[in-house]
Amino acid sequence: MVDPYQGKCHLFTQPRDGDYLSRLSVRYGTDIDMTNTLLDLTLKTDEFPRD
Repeated sequence: MVDPYQGKCHLFTQPRDGDYLSRLSVRYGTDIDMTNTLLDLTLKTDEFPRD
C-alpha cells in the first residue's frame, strides 16, 4: 500500500486467518526487499509521487 500524503509505503505479507503476520512501513526513498515473496523483486520508492 502506498500513501502519498505521508510519503510512506506499507507492505503486508504472510496472510493468515484474515490478517497479516508480517507488516513493514517505510518512508519514500527506502528500497523494499520483496525477494522472499512471490513477486521476487526489490521495489525502489525514491521516485514515488507525493501529494
